[in-house]
Amino acid sequence: MSARPTPPHGWLDWTGDKSWIGQVTGLPDSTLHAYAGVAILTLAALVMRRKPWDWRCWLTVLVIETINEAYDLLQPFYATDEGNLPASWFDIWNTMLCPTLILLTFGWLARRADKRGR
Repeated sequence: MSARPTPPHGWLDWTGDKSWIGQVTGLPDSTLHAYAGVAILTLAALVMRRKPWDWRCWLTVLVIETINEAYDLLQPFYATDEGNLPASWFDIWNTMLCPTLILLTFGWLARRADKRGR
């Protein structure tokens, strides 16, 4: 049985980078996914100059998380427990939970506050 190859020089080492972030922060992978979802949603809202509960900001989080999970499933350089579909679905669910709640509730709350303020 041969060992997995290491990434070539200059290759995107996203798996190693994610591992480093977890080591530096001391946070588990699931917590990092939840924080990343909210951070990406916030950055998307700032860049697109939209409210965070806009569907386009939510879609941005979904696209980035889908790319991340595709990378986890397809990368050949690290033996991780993230390279399987159940782990990917868990990561997607964990990343998208807060942005989805924001998408579904904040617009309704803002409209309700406007009605009360009139």
